Order: sequence, then structure tokens, then C-alpha cells
Amino acid sequence: MSILEVQNLNVEFKVHDGVVKAVDNVSFSVAKGEVLGIVGESGSGKSQTVLAIMGLLANNGKINGSVKFMGQELSKLSYKELNKIRGNKLSIIFQDPMTSLNPYLTIESQMTEVLMLHKGMSKKDALVECIKMLDVVKISEANKRITLYPHELSGGMRQRVMIAISLLCKPELLIADEPTTALDVTVQAQILELIRELKTEFNMGVIMITHDMGVVANLCDRVNVMYAGRLMESGTINDIFYDAKHPYTRALLASIPSLVEDVERLSTIPGEPPNLMSLPSGCAFQSRCQNVHKECMDGEIILQNLGDERFTKCNLDFSRS
Repeated sequence: MSILEVQNLNVEFKVHDGVVKAVDNVSFSVAKGEVLGIVGESGSGKSQTVLAIMGLLANNGKINGSVKFMGQELSKLSYKELNKIRGNKLSIIFQDPMTSLNPYLTIESQMTEVLMLHKGMSKKDALVECIKMLDVVKISEANKRITLYPHELSGGMRQRVMIAISLLCKPELLIADEPTTALDVTVQAQILELIRELKTEFNMGVIMITHDMGVVANLCDRVNVMYAGRLMESGTINDIFYDAKHPYTRALLASIPSLVEDVERLSTIPGEPPNLMSLPSGCAFQSRCQNVHKECMDGEIILQNLGDERFTKCNLDFSRS
């Protein structure tokens, strides 16, 4: 059963020069206990997709489409109504814990506030629960660390605090927006393993936003590949990594450094992503695609249903691939 259903989601930003369409007609769902990866280059619309779901778009942002969470339409809720859900049943971990945590408040103040607001707990009871959650995310000497300010913790510890805050109310869905970007490789692995363990323990759905295909391979059940605000391909981990259809997906996979092959030069995707204010007719990836043909440049490219919840936005003849 899906706990999140996104249908025909569009996100636009009105800027000085016109309108930027950051997310273009994207649809997907997330089931309880499932990890969905959303992957793509910077500027592909990954973060704006989840910010739209959370109701956290910038003031000049506009959303169209349907976002249903546990059967409730989020896009129509007021700010006050959304606040009853955010941090409670629906939580997010942002990219940079140093800027996400308030530098003027102790970890204790920032954590207990969540339980006092959403669960009506007293400060004393909330403190006990917060220390327990810091233990869950494997922060040693939690009763001492909780009294510190964010700058007194390492980057890995700050990220663990962010995870602990997001899990305090035992959410149904956790969104992780590139949670390992600023961390070294060892700490990255620890954070990913922690998210996997907590997903199993709390049986929650997870959306993992990343540009790292290795992270997707290690954690996710299904993958959405985005480019220029559009969903280019969707499928299971095996579908994407062993039978990728879209040339963009294949190019992303080819750019992953190999541990077994000795190559002189790493593979890259030529060119640059298109200007979202002046997208070309046809496929948004056409100027960088090695398989481009005339039909790619004319009219709308339809998201093809290949069966078994496989989708791709490409005109290639997949019956012969």
C-alpha cells in the first residue's frame, strides 16, 4: 500500500526573466517500508520535488498536481495544517546539518521542541526520549552530547542529530536530501547503514535524494532518474543497473568509476544541462545524447510503460534492445 502518491507534479518559479519550470509532470509513489531513490545531476529537479511535497518551496514557487500522503491531499493544506504533519508523520533530513541546525540553540532545545510541539510532552519527558533517540542513532555519551551546541559536534555527529530529530515522532515517511554530501567516505557508509537499519526498525518509507549512483545501489529498492525537471526512467534497482533503457541513465552509470577496470580517462556526459527557461522541443537530453535522431527533436516525448512498473521517456525501440 502506498503512503505517498504524487501525480502530475509541476513546480514553477517566477523570476525576473520569466518562469522556470523546475519539475515537469512527475508522478511516482512510495510504499511503507520501501526506499525510493531519486537520482540525477545537479539542477535536475530532485530537491524541488521533495520540497514541493513538504510544502517548503520558496515564496516565488508555485505547485500544480496532486500530492497525497496517507490519503490526504497535502497541496491544498494551509501552513498551519502542514505543520501538524511535518516533523510528525512526514520528516526530512537536509543536505547540510550545520545550516539546518540553529547555531544559537543547544541540541537539547532543538530536539525537545519537536516532542513538546507534536506530542504535547513535558520538557522532562521529552528530554528522556531525545536521549534515547540519540542512543538509537549511535551517538556515544548522549546525555552529555545533547547539552552541546551544533558547532561543538563533528559533521558526522551533526548529521546523526538531524536523523534523530527527524525520527523522534516515528514518521511514516522519511525524506533524505543528499544526507551524506559533506561527509567523508567512512562516515557516509555509517550514515547509509544507519538509515537502512532505522528503516527496517520503524518500517517507514524512505525517499533518498542523491546524485551518487553508488548510494542508490546500496540502499534503494526502486529508482527514479530525473533530468531537466522530468522523470526520464523509473524501475527497480536491477532494472536500472542491469537493464537501463534511457541513454541518460546509461550515461550516468558509465560515469561511475570502476574498481576492476583500468581506464586512462573517466567517462563523462558531454555538454551541459539545458536552460529550464528555454527547453528545446522534444527530448530535453537531445543535445547530449549519442542516440539522438530526428524524432527526438519534434513534439512531446511520451513516458513509455514497459511493464512491471518500468517507465522510460525515450523514443528508442526497446523491443529490439
